[in-house]
Amino acid sequence: MPRTPAHRTALRHARLAALVAALALASGCVGLFRRTPPPQYGFQRLVWEATRVLNVEEPSPAYYRQRARLEVMGRELDEALAFIINNPRARLPVRINAVTLLADRSGPNASLQLRSVLASSRVDELREAAAAGLQRFAADSPFVKQALRAALQDPSGSVRLAALQGMDVEDVAFVRAQLRREENGQVRTVARQLVTLFEARGAPLEADERGDLRTAGADSVPRIVFHPTSGDAAARTGTGALWVEIPGRSLVPVAPAVQVVNGVVPAFFDPRRQAVVYEAEGQVQVRELGSGASRTVGAGIAPRPVPFTDRFVYLREVPDSRRTSGGVTALHYVVMRASFAGGAPEAIGSLQATARADRFGGETPVRAIVVGEGHEGFILRGDGITPYVLPGPYERPDAPPRP
Repeated sequence: MPRTPAHRTALRHARLAALVAALALASGCVGLFRRTPPPQYGFQRLVWEATRVLNVEEPSPAYYRQRARLEVMGRELDEALAFIINNPRARLPVRINAVTLLADRSGPNASLQLRSVLASSRVDELREAAAAGLQRFAADSPFVKQALRAALQDPSGSVRLAALQGMDVEDVAFVRAQLRREENGQVRTVARQLVTLFEARGAPLEADERGDLRTAGADSVPRIVFHPTSGDAAARTGTGALWVEIPGRSLVPVAPAVQVVNGVVPAFFDPRRQAVVYEAEGQVQVRELGSGASRTVGAGIAPRPVPFTDRFVYLREVPDSRRTSGGVTALHYVVMRASFAGGAPEAIGSLQATARADRFGGETPVRAIVVGEGHEGFILRGDGITPYVLPGPYERPDAPPRP
């Protein structure tokens, strides 16, 4: 049947109505499935922006460029990061990256937030990131040190490993305790390496079953041995013979009488364990293990190797500088530096110490000095000692007073 103009008009109207309905339905669907737009301002906008940047599993150069914008923001970002870290609905990579960024920014409450994560989070990866982040605060906060020491008993091996990496030379007793109870092979290996490292920086040695003090290490490497012949256990002082135990050979005698305070034997290997620097009767000496040749460096006490160099430092007391009052003696030392390879020693700085009658039997505390780490580099420090920052190999040392 032929279509009349009226039929054609009605058909056009029907098609137009259908098109309008379809467009309306499509518009409704778009509105239904469109993502919620980001907040325009305020705290939620900051959380949204930080989450967008941190939402990566493998950091890239582009990620760090965007992250740099967050690093320079104000304290309000730390609040946003804390919100993200504690939000169980956020993706785990975002929360881990938030922990790391919070630590890197080093805000006023960052260490408190990280300690809370380390102590209470049920997510191993978050506790591991918190332990790693807390390392940058350990040098300045006893509370952070305590938190990292407690984390050595965390049920996760990766968290224990991160906590170990935050230890310093004063923590050697905690590391030794961890080594005795640790069952994870990787964690044991790192703990054993740390004990050796800390002993090389002045940590007290641990007595063996015969009462000798002996450096840690495999049977295949030389080890320093101190055999006490007299001492005062209460004052933690002693005198005895110094030896070097060389694999495949008998003990090599080094000095018949050296003084030990707080378990610190005044003898240390060079980086290749081919020579040993030691102090006996107020003289610092170097002994070559291969040839047996010895040379006297000069008057002084408390030699300590400088990490990552072939140098060592020792202390020379300034003559006539002692001042005693009420059982307390003020001491003044010049810090001397010399090389295992030879050459004349040089004065690089000075430090003060306080000897007390009720500590180490009145002996100078510098005999127990350690080489610790800080924000400024390696530091000579100890109880009753003013810290001294060791200059780098290319830095000009401070001008010390004339001895």
